[in-house]
Amino acid sequence: MRWSDMYVAGTGLHLPAREQTRTAVDEGRYDADECEVNGYTAVAVSDGTAPADMAVRAARDALKASGHAVGDVAMSVHSSVHHQGVDHWTPATYIQGQVLGPQARGPAFHIDQASVGGLSGLTLALSHLHTQPGARAALVTTADAFTEPVYDRYRSEKWFVLGDGGTAVVASRTHGFARVLSTALVTDPSLEPLYRGSEGLHERPHHRLPLDLRARKRGYVAEAGVEDIAQRENAGLRDVVKEALDDAGVSLDRVAHCVLPNVGRALLQWQYLDVLGVDTDRTTLAWGATVGHIGGGDQFGGLHHLVESGTLTSGDHVLLVGSAIGFHWACAVLEII
Repeated sequence: MRWSDMYVAGTGLHLPAREQTRTAVDEGRYDADECEVNGYTAVAVSDGTAPADMAVRAARDALKASGHAVGDVAMSVHSSVHHQGVDHWTPATYIQGQVLGPQARGPAFHIDQASVGGLSGLTLALSHLHTQPGARAALVTTADAFTEPVYDRYRSEKWFVLGDGGTAVVASRTHGFARVLSTALVTDPSLEPLYRGSEGLHERPHHRLPLDLRARKRGYVAEAGVEDIAQRENAGLRDVVKEALDDAGVSLDRVAHCVLPNVGRALLQWQYLDVLGVDTDRTTLAWGATVGHIGGGDQFGGLHHLVESGTLTSGDHVLLVGSAIGFHWACAVLEII
């Protein structure tokens, strides 16, 4: 979808202290060969702060940077994968109240779009701003802490390490440092079984801990075949990027920065760089290798890193793109102004 007069006005990022991956290898918690293949040097590990509070910290920074007052924010969207601080709870309204105050009356959504949660939330926020003429801004947050006993950050998955952190973006229809040219969302439910596994559905949560996402994939991969799965995944990525770039009127060779998921180096190469034909020097790979995969917040975190590092230049085009279990792909094209 092409957007007119929509902006990113502020970004925020809260990351806990980093753990060196070499420490995890030396202590037997991370396979040395996988560490070499994935290329992570460090990962953000929670210090006990609840994920929802990490989102609050990131959101306060984003709002301050945006130049918007709390009363301008007409909608809040929060995305997460895992526990947010309390069971049977509404973290989206908690974050809204903590950041905007108890007088906030705009809608607050909590969504589960896994690793494209941030970009999906941004699309929802822009849609709300577009349909509400009096709305000036919207807040989008993500947060997760992939903690034990549910997750083993180094072993639950093979091709990436799970990191903890909160991110935020303030979308605006009045001003910003970046114009949102377009967003796109694509889904292929035929790939949903890849992460469901073969044991069937269960009445109660956390049937077997820690989660072994590797084992869930083995049966489906054996049945469908690696080549067929890869073709469908590649098609989804190409489709979402093409749609976003076409709507933005921008070719991929004009994109200065590609903010991709913080997955391991090998997975990033064959699932993104080779498919899109993008070199690593246009990506946030070096930053992501010190953070880990922070759920739906990789793209917002990478954008914040580009802002804070002074890397962006007026006129730059920035591509934010990711994929998620389900299977979902999301993309946004920004122009730095």
